[in-house]
Amino acid sequence: METFKLFSNEHFILIISNILFFTFLLFIANFFNKRYFAKISAITIFILKLAELTYRHLYNNEEIFQLLPLHLCNITLIFVIIMMLSGSKTLFQLCFYWSLGAIFAIATPDVKYSFPNFMTLSFFTTHFYILFAVVYAYIFFKFRPTLWGYFTAFFVINLICLGVYFLNDSLGTNYLYVNRVPDFSSPINYFGEWPYYIVVVELIYIILTYLIYFPFKSRAVKFGKSKFY
Repeated sequence: METFKLFSNEHFILIISNILFFTFLLFIANFFNKRYFAKISAITIFILKLAELTYRHLYNNEEIFQLLPLHLCNITLIFVIIMMLSGSKTLFQLCFYWSLGAIFAIATPDVKYSFPNFMTLSFFTTHFYILFAVVYAYIFFKFRPTLWGYFTAFFVINLICLGVYFLNDSLGTNYLYVNRVPDFSSPINYFGEWPYYIVVVELIYIILTYLIYFPFKSRAVKFGKSKFY
């Protein structure tokens, strides 16, 4: 089986094909009940991700502790699935800001094998679904990012990182890359050793998430009660 090459024709084809596919889903969603369509898409992605984890455990012999959904994109995927099922404005705030992780993951994917490979397909589909869900909620649920959400997302992800750090220490894992730099080629590798790269990543997160909030800052800053449908 051939190895996946970063920025290859295959990489760009996967990106373009997923953009077209999820744009098509946004279009056909206009002809269905918006809440129902969101729930069906969320359930479908949940099944796909569960199938991927099962495949990796059974055929790649990966241990359960290696498959925990504790990287940022997996955490965000869980939250967008719940958001699409429930219609939660609160979860939208977290998912909106954390979706930056999906963009970086798509640009520099941690995949081993060329397409067609089920794990590669699932990787791109689930990461693009994060972006799709945020855009879907923005268009059809009329959710908007807020300054409250900006600070909340930063606080929550740091709280999660703290808990994951101690879990990593216990399991010998490196979820969220908070215990050491990634073992594969990543921009983080250029930010110094632990813990200095964490400070750099935090600063980059603060700046980039504010930049994506900036176009919406003229809207209401105070975030009201969230509704669950």
